[in-house]
Amino acid sequence: MIRPKNTLFSDLAQMANGAASAFGSLREDISVMRSGMKERQQAAAGMVTQEDFEAVLTRLDALAARIAALEAAQNKPRRTKSTKK
Repeated sequence: MIRPKNTLFSDLAQMANGAASAFGSLREDISVMRSGMKERQQAAAGMVTQEDFEAVLTRLDALAARIAALEAAQNKPRRTKSTKK
């Protein structure tokens, strides 16, 4: 039995779409594996991740602002109560 041309092209299109989807998934899997290997190598070398580094910088900025506020409060002239006798 001979298939009509439309069905043949439809089947070929479905096969091509499935292959493209499979290659897309394969590309994502390889990307995930590469990033995992990179993180393991960085950890083995004693390096921190970018996220951890940025978190530390954020904490340092917050501490610097807090220290500046404390220093400003400490350098403010204090009011003394005058004693009347």
